[in-house]
Amino acid sequence: MGENLRETLLGGQSFSWREDADGSFSAVLDGRVVRVRTLEDAASDPFLYDYFDLSYDYEAARLAIAARDDILRQAVESTGTIRLLKQDHWIAAISFILSQNNNIKRITGLYDRLSRKYGHEVEAGRYTFPTPEDMRDATEDELRALGTGFRAPFILDAISKAPLLDTIGNLPFDEAMERLQTIKGIGPKVASCILIFSYQRREGFPLDVWMKKVMKEYYPDRDPSYFHPYEALSQQYLFSWIRSRG
Repeated sequence: MGENLRETLLGGQSFSWREDADGSFSAVLDGRVVRVRTLEDAASDPFLYDYFDLSYDYEAARLAIAARDDILRQAVESTGTIRLLKQDHWIAAISFILSQNNNIKRITGLYDRLSRKYGHEVEAGRYTFPTPEDMRDATEDELRALGTGFRAPFILDAISKAPLLDTIGNLPFDEAMERLQTIKGIGPKVASCILIFSYQRREGFPLDVWMKKVMKEYYPDRDPSYFHPYEALSQQYLFSWIRSRG
C-alpha cells in the first residue's frame, strides 16, 4: 500500500478533519478551510508542509519498522504509510482531553460542537476551533450541555493553564510529560498523545485499551524501548492494525 491519508487524518491522531463527498479531506486550520486529496496538495503550502511533516523520511521509517518483527511487518503492510501530524498545541491538548473514555466518532462530535459554540465561522457551516481566549468565559454548565461530561472541569483547567503549552517544547520528554500532567485530567496516555501529535516527540508510546491489548498479546516481555527510535510511529501502526482486526 502507498500513502494512507485517510488513516493519518481520521485514525485518531486528529479530530479536525472530515472526509468530503468528492473523496477529499477538509479541516478548519490556520484560520481557514484547508482541503487535500493527496499530499501533493500540501507540498506547496508552508503551513501544511509543516503540519504533514513532509520533511521527514516516512518511507525509510516504514521499512525499518516493518523489518523489526512479523507483527510490525503485518501492521505496516496492511496499513500503508501513515504520518505523525504536527498539530497546534492547544487543539491537541483539548482534543486528547476529550478522547478520554471515548471513541473517534464521539470525540469528533464534541470537537465540532466546541467549534460551533466558541469558534468563528470561516465558511458556511465551518468554524475555527476556539482559542483559550475564545473560551475565557466558558462555564462548566455550558461545557456539560455540549456533552463533554466529566471532562468539562478539565477543559476549564486547561484554559487557565494554556500558557504552559508554550513552555514544554524543548524540555526532556519525561519532564514535558510531568508538566503536561499538571493540567487536571491529563494523565500519562493523554500527555504522550499531545507530545507526539503536536510536539513531534517520536519517543512517545501511549497505552490505551487497544495498545495494552497489543502489548499483552504480542509483546508480553517488551517495553516501548523495543521500538526505538520509532516508538510513536510503531505505536500508530500497531494501533491502526489492531483496530482494523476488531
